[in-house]
Amino acid sequence: MKFKIIITLLLTIMAIMGSAQVIIGSANSSPAAILKLDANNKALRIPNLSVTNRTNAVTPILSPANGVMIYNTNTDINNDIAKGITYWGSDSKYHSQASYSATEAVISSSQIPLLIFSAAIGQKPNVPVGFTAGGGYTVLNLSTPEILFDKYLGWNMTNNQFKIPSTGIYMLEFVTDMSNTGNNGGTPVLRITKGGTTLISISGRFNNVSNRMYTTLITTQNLSVNDLLDFRYVYTDNNYSIQTGTLNIYKYQ
Repeated sequence: MKFKIIITLLLTIMAIMGSAQVIIGSANSSPAAILKLDANNKALRIPNLSVTNRTNAVTPILSPANGVMIYNTNTDINNDIAKGITYWGSDSKYHSQASYSATEAVISSSQIPLLIFSAAIGQKPNVPVGFTAGGGYTVLNLSTPEILFDKYLGWNMTNNQFKIPSTGIYMLEFVTDMSNTGNNGGTPVLRITKGGTTLISISGRFNNVSNRMYTTLITTQNLSVNDLLDFRYVYTDNNYSIQTGTLNIYKYQ
């Protein structure tokens, strides 16, 4: 009886080998696969090794063949080594299949600002009363076509505010090109507020040749999750409007 069982097992193994396929976890074959793993709550775990040199054919693997795959546990930005699924290529180098989150981690660790919001500001309605005559700041409103990129969907179209997605260091870039119908000179001012409190204000300059007021506000701020920012502008004389501009928000970490 035992002999028959052994013969049956050998015949089964030979049949599997004859079809050039190993199946683990089910009896469902896949003709195109040499190895097939089936499971409802388990997965394949490849070796976790550390790549310290992309061209090293000795460690962590001696004489790696093309296509050899590992999970690299090391990150070395200066040598283009990223943590994640890594394989040995035909160019005799390790290559990392970095995910978006891995890319963000590299950016964060190297303190490269990551663009999370960008808008191309179009022409805005005329503001009849300037600051000198008692006019206040106008809150920048953006239409959907003006928003080019909003990674975390932070812009609220109703309140014209941007909600900070997570605590960290941010760079805010607010640039405007305004005009004044009276060509009377004057001073434009841009302001960023957080929860109604002024973070920073900056004055621009008036060019009486082009009748334009150019203002650039760039600031780095330590902000907390759910902070609400709005972006405002004003001009000293009456009858002014934004002609063009940009609003970019970058996250450092």
